[in-house]
Parts: sequence; structure tokens; C-alpha cells
Amino acid sequence: MLKFLQVFGLGILYVVLSPFFLLILALFAVYATVMMVFLFFKMVILFFAGKNLFSDLPEDIEARNILEEQRKLKQAQAAPFQPFPFPPYGFPNAQTVFPNQPVIDQPVIKEIEATPLPEEKDEGHE
Repeated sequence: MLKFLQVFGLGILYVVLSPFFLLILALFAVYATVMMVFLFFKMVILFFAGKNLFSDLPEDIEARNILEEQRKLKQAQAAPFQPFPFPPYGFPNAQTVFPNQPVIDQPVIKEIEATPLPEEKDEGHE
């Protein structure tokens, strides 16, 4: 009799809890469907923008850095840096531009009109 009550009690418990389980299952199904549609449109937009939905792996980042260093090394070997391009001296309005240096634009200098100072009269010393 005790075994019957245990089985009967479990059956009633399952009957009472099954609507809650089905509600949770239905909510999860709705959430999964909404996320599937959202991610589909997001991936389509990112695909046509030329981007990726997922972030890069550490190996991808390291490979990109190695390729960038090799590109810079080849570029430096192809066009070595000349610190002083010649001949910038002696030419009017010649500007020397150094790479990786900011160019400073100097403002126009206004000329001051030169006028003599007024004479002061010294009284007592003649």
C-alpha cells in the first residue's frame, strides 16, 4: 500500500508540474526562434558589410601582426629613409618635410611701421 501511495503521489506531482514544464519549454522555443531570426539578419548585414559575426582568434591576430611587420620591413627596404632631402637650401619658399614629423604652418608676420620716437625736452641740461 505504501508503494502504491508513492507511485500515486509521483503521478500527481508530475501532473501538477507538467504545465510549468511545458510553459518553460514553450518560452525557450519562442526565445530560440526570435534569436535565430535576429542572428540571421545580423549575419546577412555583416556579410554584405565585409565583416565577421565572430571575433578573431588569438592566432589570427598574431598572424595579422606578423604579416604587417613583414609588409613594413619590405616597404622600408624598398624606400630607405633619407633624413635630409637635398637640396632644400638656398631656394626661396623651399620647405623641407620630414616623414613622421608634423608640419608647422607659421602665421603671416605683419610688418610694423617704423616711426621715430617723439623727442623729449630736457630741462636743466643743455
